[in-house]
Amino acid sequence: MDHATYLEELVAAYQGEVRGEAGFATLADHATNTDEREIWQMLARLERTTRERLVPLMEKHGLDTTPDEAQRRLGRERGEARIAAGFAATVSAMTKSLQPYLTLYARLEAEGPPDDRAELAFLNAHEVALHEFAKRATAGDGRQALQPVKTLLGE
Repeated sequence: MDHATYLEELVAAYQGEVRGEAGFATLADHATNTDEREIWQMLARLERTTRERLVPLMEKHGLDTTPDEAQRRLGRERGEARIAAGFAATVSAMTKSLQPYLTLYARLEAEGPPDDRAELAFLNAHEVALHEFAKRATAGDGRQALQPVKTLLGE
């Protein structure tokens, strides 16, 4: 991956975390029960933590760390659209929608500059944990589905 492409993907990943946090926060705000609210809040925290971990990396490369309000709005809109689908359908859809990011973030970690690998590894690990949550929740593992996310967050 050439340097310009790497920087573009880094910005896209950062803004994707802005979008993801807003989407999960919206789902949490409209959750129908405490368990679902706590799950969505945990996933919003995962997205926020990942974004925050990318800030020093972005700054190192001279990239803007201002959250894009259009991405935040898109995240809220996606969250609102998923409210009507319900919890089960939303987590099931995540198992498919996360696939391209799993591939991209693994590639970023593998091909990014060696000095950036720690942050890129966390970016990749967060997507893997999110996907594992979705698979487990779809299989009916309930709150235990969050274990990969909690482990990554050190909880």
